Amino acid sequence: MNKPKSSQKKKKTKKRLKDKSEKSKKRKTKKRLKAKHEKPKKRKTKKRLKAKHEKPKKRKTKKKKKSQDPKRLRDIQIPFEHQIPQCQVCKEKKADCYCTKCDIHYCQYCEPQVHTTFSWKKHINFIYREPYVSRKKINSNLCYKHKKELSLYCKDDNKLICTKCYETCRINNHSILGLDEYSNEISEKIKMILNKIQKAEIQNNETIQKSIELKNKFKIEIKELSNLIENQSDLMIQKIQKSKINHLNLLLKIEIITDTKFDQIMNKNQAKQEARKETKKKIKIMKKLEKDKKTIKFLRESNEIIEKDKEERGKDRKREQQRKREIQREKESKEIYRLNQRKKREEEIRRLKEEKKKKRLEENEREKILEEFDPKMNSENLIKLKNENKTAWNPSSEDGGIICGKKIYSRGKHQIKIKIDQFPNPENEWNWIWLGVIKTENRKKLIENTDLEKTYFFESYFQTDWAGQKNQSEKVKKENGKETRKNYPKKIYFKKNDIFEIFLDMDQKKISFKLNEKNLEGWENLPEKVNFFAYLQYQKGKEKNQITII
Repeated sequence: MNKPKSSQKKKKTKKRLKDKSEKSKKRKTKKRLKAKHEKPKKRKTKKRLKAKHEKPKKRKTKKKKKSQDPKRLRDIQIPFEHQIPQCQVCKEKKADCYCTKCDIHYCQYCEPQVHTTFSWKKHINFIYREPYVSRKKINSNLCYKHKKELSLYCKDDNKLICTKCYETCRINNHSILGLDEYSNEISEKIKMILNKIQKAEIQNNETIQKSIELKNKFKIEIKELSNLIENQSDLMIQKIQKSKINHLNLLLKIEIITDTKFDQIMNKNQAKQEARKETKKKIKIMKKLEKDKKTIKFLRESNEIIEKDKEERGKDRKREQQRKREIQREKESKEIYRLNQRKKREEEIRRLKEEKKKKRLEENEREKILEEFDPKMNSENLIKLKNENKTAWNPSSEDGGIICGKKIYSRGKHQIKIKIDQFPNPENEWNWIWLGVIKTENRKKLIENTDLEKTYFFESYFQTDWAGQKNQSEKVKKENGKETRKNYPKKIYFKKNDIFEIFLDMDQKKISFKLNEKNLEGWENLPEKVNFFAYLQYQKGKEKNQITII
């Protein structure tokens, strides 16, 4: 039976693969044998021939010279940071690398500026590390860009340049000088400076001489003044001593006079006491003699004496009582005066307290009053009110109107919510609403003359310039006759049914705005008392600008 062709082909392919593998093995074995036998023979023969014919030579050991440059960190005296050169590009930072091809020291920030022009070269960079080894001594006479001699000077760039740099400077209209001219200019400047220094030295010497002369004059004057002071002080001491003696004599005289008067008063008191003692003795005797009838006359006389003594004692008692009464009256008058003053102070304190209470009650009543529009504060009665003075709208089609709120804000935190009922906003038509705060004292000026002094408000308007560009809303303030306007980063416009909020912090004197719960910036340094105000622009057509306080 004949086998199929496919089986025959497979057998042939297997045989071919086996033959190829055997041939490749044989070739490898031959190569290995050659490498083993041939190569080592050549090496051995060369070495043996040299050993036979030539005498062995002693190897000369080179003595290593002690290098003066330090190779270790401990031998380095100068710190590593001071040895590294500066960057030749920026000339501010120290170099981090050195390129051998470009021949430039540069830092890591200036690398792209160095390697842009020589992109075709293979750059070899050397990074500075400790210990520091300088790869290249910088040649200061060559231009680091063009590698040519520096033969010119540019005044505008304030640096030396080569001939190639000259072309760029000439294009930029820079003033350029030769090195000789530049050196002459510098020498002239140095001469000028030296002349100034010499003049200053001469002036200093003159001032030193004048100061020495003044010093000597002052010394002489000081000596004369010291002599005058010594003489005057001696005279003053003499006068004081004389006045002291006179005062002492006066004091002695006063002491003598007081002693004599005191002695007189004491003698009078002793005489009165002795007289009283005698009268007491007489009274005792008269009492004993009362029993005797014979001594009636004597008793009468004694009775008269007793009555006289009683009268004298009564007079003395009255005098003492009068003195006590006067003292009591003085005390009572002083106490009454003090009491009256206390009463006056208490009355003033009560009055002040009552006034403070009244003010607090008035402020509390004002705070309790909800915000609403004031019909009195209406410019020419243009603004119409409804809904219990909560809504305001401008029916006119020719003029804009201003209206203020009733409530006065002076302290605490407050919030004013305003709903925009109507705000017609067609293109190419002027329309705006101002909502903000004004100082209470300036309300009449605002309504009568549209004087915006001391106002802080948000201005939302839909208008176009003469160029046809739409403007965006602003925050505005006017203080001391100066008006400042600041645009918001995003364009903000009022729409129908929008809710605008004003936040007042009168303790810190701040105001901020909010539109549909989006925070907007505000102003600071508000006045002490403030009122809400609104300005509504006129509109043509049925729809008018209209707002309501919520």
